[in-house]
Amino acid sequence: MIIEPISSRVNVEELKNYGLLNLRQLYTIRVNIELTVEESPDVVHRALTATGLISRDTIPFEVVSNFRGSSSGKPYYEARIIHGGIEKRYRVLARATGGLIRARINYEPKIEPEELRLTHPAEFARTGIEVLEWELHNYRHYFILFITSGRYESFDIVVKRGTGHSTVEIRLSESDLQTRRVPCSWYLDRLTVFAGLKPEVENAVKRRL
Repeated sequence: MIIEPISSRVNVEELKNYGLLNLRQLYTIRVNIELTVEESPDVVHRALTATGLISRDTIPFEVVSNFRGSSSGKPYYEARIIHGGIEKRYRVLARATGGLIRARINYEPKIEPEELRLTHPAEFARTGIEVLEWELHNYRHYFILFITSGRYESFDIVVKRGTGHSTVEIRLSESDLQTRRVPCSWYLDRLTVFAGLKPEVENAVKRRL
């Protein structure tokens, strides 16, 4: 499935080399994307489930290390859904459970509501659950030889229904990149259902002074 945006805007909010100039390049690159599409949040949800963006890789159902919803404490996933004819709020929260000091922090997913704790968002379409609006947040931080590094990867997407259209807000941010390239490339590859988005982001990063 290909989704043709009605409008799109890509803004490279930050592109800075925090390394030692020509000796060692360490870029932090942050890109904000705003899309307007005709498709409903439910259709967008189905399309991105097919690409693997909505999966157990991005919405874990088991304990993970150094991987939480967002740097500001937002859940991995949150949605307003219709289940059994009733509107419900569904969330997958990241609960810190500890870990080895200076090596990792473990997070245990907590699913709400209780009656849907075994139903993953990737299964919504198959089980007849309609998604009215939704958001996904992933923040990963890295350690090197038991020492906290400056490297992190942050991805956020929020999809809401407007009047006759839907809005899609996406944030891609990654640090300690040794080359000047698009951040969070794994995520961007799974957003290619939006026609022309990947080359638009790549060109925006290249053009940024």
